[in-house]
Amino acid sequence: MDIFEFVKFLHVASAIVWIGGGFVLVFLAMVADRQNDKDGYMRIVREVVYLSPRFFIPSSLAVLVFGVIAAWIDWGFAHLWINLGIVGWLSTFATGNFLIRPRAEKIETIVAKSGVTDTAVAIGQQMLNIAKFDFLVLFIIVADMVIKPIAADWIVLAVMAVLVAAGSFLFIVPAMRGAAEPVAVG
Repeated sequence: MDIFEFVKFLHVASAIVWIGGGFVLVFLAMVADRQNDKDGYMRIVREVVYLSPRFFIPSSLAVLVFGVIAAWIDWGFAHLWINLGIVGWLSTFATGNFLIRPRAEKIETIVAKSGVTDTAVAIGQQMLNIAKFDFLVLFIIVADMVIKPIAADWIVLAVMAVLVAAGSFLFIVPAMRGAAEPVAVG
């Protein structure tokens, strides 16, 4: 095994840890939401708050660092798929830090002050929608890394763009609309 293969392994392993850990939390939040389990939902939100600086940020940074090192060693930065991966990473890192984390912290504050309220659950539902979009982007990044599209692969690139646009419409727009208007929770 040479240094490139080792760094590529660390890049992929970091991605598995980051995406797998987050996927499990999103799945559990969806289950709790469907079961109308407000307490279970809030436990998951508390896990997100706890794990963000200790697990998600470090593993996502490891993905970036090892990916950049691998590109520097072997691939270079002139490839479209590498640049799409970096842009995708930046977008999901921003989504986590500027949309998901603040909502999780706001929920923690509400729960500490007033217990599990309909407002806390509504913000959690916004957060879950944003997380769904984030994971759509993460899976598109994985597809990008595996397929390695070039500019001539316009159909693949168009499908990726349509998926991002559809995900924005299905998940981000309702979450942002919900941020302005209180969501009624049954």
